Amino acid sequence: MSESDPRLTQGKRLLGVVPGQPPGGERKVPQEQDLVMVSPHLLVRHAVVALAVLLLVLIVSILFDAPLREVANPFETPNPEKAPWYFAALQELLAHFHPMVAGVLVPAAIIGGLVALPYVDRSAAVGLGLRKVAVVAFTMFLLVWIVLTLIGFAFRGPNWSWVWPWDEWHGEL
Repeated sequence: MSESDPRLTQGKRLLGVVPGQPPGGERKVPQEQDLVMVSPHLLVRHAVVALAVLLLVLIVSILFDAPLREVANPFETPNPEKAPWYFAALQELLAHFHPMVAGVLVPAAIIGGLVALPYVDRSAAVGLGLRKVAVVAFTMFLLVWIVLTLIGFAFRGPNWSWVWPWDEWHGEL
């Protein structure tokens, strides 16, 4: 590169030049027509998609009523009192095991197992079909957690008894 190179005169300094070709083949110099500015091209597209999603949510919220119950009464606890869906599996475990086991040991074992998984499955392969231990372990964890979440969220009624989702129940059973 010479001192008259326009890339050197635009307020940038060149720290070093390594002669030769890069390992990937010939060096590609971006052409002027390959460049697209983030603003306004990308930002306008993102804004249009965001407004379309916002409009869709607004239309759905106007057309359909939310399945809300009566206003919350702080002096009366509903039966059953359920955790949010993302904690329903943990609440289901708490219904079957001692709180120390379900609330401390099981989550610690899950986190410990996920941390240990890269050390157990030492395969350097990248493809999912080649990582049998990791795929089986994660699939089993995911299936158990989904089943516990569905049971805790959809199949539990008053006093944490088993209730089919299509059966109506009002008050105590």
